[in-house]
Amino acid sequence: MLLRQTLQYLPAQFLAPAAQFVSALMWTWWLAPADMGAFILVSATQELAYLFSLSWFSTYALRYMPGAGDDGLRRRFLGTETTLMLLLTLPQIAAAWLTVEVVDAAERTLLGGALVAAYYVTRSLNTYYSERARAQGAILAYTILQVAGPVGGLVVGVAALEMVGPSSLALLGAYALAQAIGTLVALPMIGFSLRPAPVDREIMKAALAYGGPMLGLAVLAWGGENNMRYVVEYMAGPEAFGLLAVGWGIGRRCASVASMLVMAAAFPLASRLLNEGRRDAALAQLKTNAAILAAVLFPTVAGVVLVGGLLTDLAVAAEYRETTKAILGLSALAGALRYVHLHTTDQNFVLERRFLACASVHVTENVLVVVLAAIGLATGGLVGAVAGAAVASGLTTLYSGWLAVTRLGFQVPVLDLAKVTAATLFMASALNLTPYPQNATGLAVAVVLGGVYYVGAMALLYAPLWAPIARRRLGLARA
Repeated sequence: MLLRQTLQYLPAQFLAPAAQFVSALMWTWWLAPADMGAFILVSATQELAYLFSLSWFSTYALRYMPGAGDDGLRRRFLGTETTLMLLLTLPQIAAAWLTVEVVDAAERTLLGGALVAAYYVTRSLNTYYSERARAQGAILAYTILQVAGPVGGLVVGVAALEMVGPSSLALLGAYALAQAIGTLVALPMIGFSLRPAPVDREIMKAALAYGGPMLGLAVLAWGGENNMRYVVEYMAGPEAFGLLAVGWGIGRRCASVASMLVMAAAFPLASRLLNEGRRDAALAQLKTNAAILAAVLFPTVAGVVLVGGLLTDLAVAAEYRETTKAILGLSALAGALRYVHLHTTDQNFVLERRFLACASVHVTENVLVVVLAAIGLATGGLVGAVAGAAVASGLTTLYSGWLAVTRLGFQVPVLDLAKVTAATLFMASALNLTPYPQNATGLAVAVVLGGVYYVGAMALLYAPLWAPIARRRLGLARA
């Protein structure tokens, strides 16, 4: 079931991050470091505004969205949802205008505030409705909502930067337009109410009971993902942050793409098993999730370390190149270490409603990232800051794993981790010894060869599992 659902979610989980990856490279050729930093900070601050306004209800919908069989409850849910979407747009607009005043992200004009507000609102709607589509298993709608901003924003953004000129405001407006179109196209596919209704007390009570604690966790998780950016911007200035943002964003995006390719369907599946009272099956699913996550993250980080320098030389503008090459591999490692606990042990806490334990993990990561990144920045510059963040996420992952194992019985897939590590080391060694040209063709060759080396090693290590199945299949085919 996990494999089938993973394949269904694959287009969304690949196209959106791939577009974000490409755009992170392309915008370096248009935007100056200060403008690049402004665009990234506005995007990060929008995520915080979404968390406070809509994420609590989104979390409730993902877990408890009424099915098609309960028409009465579904109508009440949709009416309440429409009312909340309208009301909760207001704090997002206020947050957008505050961002324009606090972050040096846009001209302090009516147009600047309007464009940032449009970006905030449309991105929040995309995010919310994509989660609801995932809860309903509406794969096409989910895909549209997930790719509208990244893919559409990339296309419209290029046109806007060419026609209007290079600025963070032009880019924000382009993304807002693409996100609005995505929401309008996808909404009829998942159902919605055109009429606001009085907020249903039972739904609100349940949503606040579940989504309220999750809101606190989400804010803490946002801090773990973004606070290093604000540390660098505060201590070193917007230009330094702009230089950091490219390598930091690309490295973490690589880790994020790898993790979400296999994890998009994993949490709903484990959640469904637990809702059915099958706790042992849910724990087994989480163990499987951890093994699969490691199988994609380990070689991804190794690949970024091995070919990241060549990618940077080919695709990143000269102004950003030196810094990007210096921090790219470390950024991928920092992201991978964070996503390991977010998608495995932290999910164990959420499923079991152990919110305080999960909160302690996020608080630990927030404190460690701020402290170690600041120390690293002061002693080793931008490379030191990224190294500090990586160490912080590594220590947090160990802490989260210890809590999950000792308190909830989480099972670490030790044998699978050993096999994945061995296959990754083989791939890295073999690729390092293989000569390939230092151009675009060579980059493609290196990626393909790395994949062949890794898959081949994994096939040998897991032969006891797949070989008997293959023999049975071949026997049936011959019969």
